[in-house]
Amino acid sequence: MKTLMIAGLAALATAVAVPAFAQDSGAAATSGVYGSAGIIGDKTHRTDANLNGLDLRVGDRFNRNWGVEGEAAFGTNKDSTATGDYRLKDKVGVYGVGYVPVGDFDLLGRVGVADTQMKVPTGATKNETGTSLDYGVGAQYHMAQGYAVRADITKSDYNDHRGNATASTLSLVKAF
Repeated sequence: MKTLMIAGLAALATAVAVPAFAQDSGAAATSGVYGSAGIIGDKTHRTDANLNGLDLRVGDRFNRNWGVEGEAAFGTNKDSTATGDYRLKDKVGVYGVGYVPVGDFDLLGRVGVADTQMKVPTGATKNETGTSLDYGVGAQYHMAQGYAVRADITKSDYNDHRGNATASTLSLVKAF
């Protein structure tokens, strides 16, 4: 409940602040479909595993301040911890995204729901898998017309007291 309240307050703050800070930008995309490819580093807090992967996103920016995106991540490594070997199988999610354009940059916040699957050691019952409420912040720099570099951090709070994780993502964005 506490997490849901924090996410709601963050969404409300974004809704109030976005119109106040929005500015025009020559290179920034103000609307349209985009895709991105990047790398993700996921730090699980309960199992203490550091998992990496390939992150792919497709989104639609409705206007300069609002959009939605879908995400799919696939694991590329395994991490050995005191309780065994862990590996990210996949993570899929859908998010609402709020943007604050500032020159050639966009500050962004996102809130959504994701499903994460990990390969876990036999008998490991308390791990960061299943459905989660995700929320995060980031920024992207529009380096050329239709291209941007994006960095963001997303926190995942898993249902049924399965813990939480923090994912850092660095990606190349292409607007279509």
